[in-house]
Amino acid sequence: MEFKAHNVLKISGIRCALTIPSIKKITKMVKGSFSKISFSGVILMSSLLFGCSTQTRNIDTNSTPHYTPQQSSHSPVRSTLVSNAYKNLGVPYRYGGTTSNGMDCSGLTQTVYKNSGISIPRTTAQQRDASRTIHISRLLPGDLIFFKTSAKSNHVGIYIGDRKFIHASTGSKRVKVDQMDKQYWRQRFVKFGTYL
Repeated sequence: MEFKAHNVLKISGIRCALTIPSIKKITKMVKGSFSKISFSGVILMSSLLFGCSTQTRNIDTNSTPHYTPQQSSHSPVRSTLVSNAYKNLGVPYRYGGTTSNGMDCSGLTQTVYKNSGISIPRTTAQQRDASRTIHISRLLPGDLIFFKTSAKSNHVGIYIGDRKFIHASTGSKRVKVDQMDKQYWRQRFVKFGTYL
C-alpha cells in the first residue's frame, strides 16, 4: 500500500492524523519491512504510540505559539484582535506601560484594541465598566475576561479561544498565554465583557 501524507485514517470511529515519518518510525521499530507488517498493524502501533483522539489535533512544536487569521472562523475583527494579542507575547510586564518596552494588563488590552482599530478606556476598571457583559457561554476570541486578584487589584486578559487568554502577567513578568480553567483564575472571574 502506498502511504500519502494527506491521508487521514479512520479506525473504529477514531480519527488518527498520522504522518509519514511517524508511520515509518513505527515500522522501523517493528522487525521486518512494509511487506511483512500489515497496514492495520502499522496504524494500530502508531495510534498507541502517537495517540489518537476524537478529533484531529494540531501539535505546536514551537515554544511560542503563532496565530494566523485563517485559524479562526470568527469575524475579521476578532481574528485581528487575537493576532495582535499574539504579537505581544513575551513583552515585559511594566505597571502603567503600553509599549513593547513594557505593559500592564490593561495597557495590553488597550494597545491590542487600538492596533485593531477600536478605542477602549485605559484602566482595567474602566474597561470592565464600559464593556457589555456577556455570559461565559457567549465568550468569543477577542472578548475580555476580567478578574479580581485582590481587594485592591483588578486584572484583564484577551480571550483567544480554547479556554485560553493572553494577559500581561505580574507573576511571570511578561505577556503570556494562560488557561482560564486553572483554579487560580476560576476563583477570580468577575466579568466577561465585549466591545464587539
